[in-house]
Amino acid sequence: MLVQVADVKDNEIELKVSDEDISVLYVVQHELLKERSVDFAGVVQRHPLAKEFHMRVSTKRKDPMEVIQDASASAVEYSKDLVSMIKSALKK
Repeated sequence: MLVQVADVKDNEIELKVSDEDISVLYVVQHELLKERSVDFAGVVQRHPLAKEFHMRVSTKRKDPMEVIQDASASAVEYSKDLVSMIKSALKK
């Protein structure tokens, strides 16, 4: 995954993400939208043939990069829990 900062404003950031599947970004977006300080979190694919996505996050008062890092960590923990549940279900 390659992530570049495309644009930064006071409480808003836009990231350009390439070499990754959009479903990963949707999980992070879902975690972002749980945060009360997030006004907007969206992911778009600029062209269907290019694996390049743009994620924009706008917050009320928190640093958007910090909020993205927290949401990403939460998404990783959720994924680990999901893998654990699947493994235990397959053992039965």
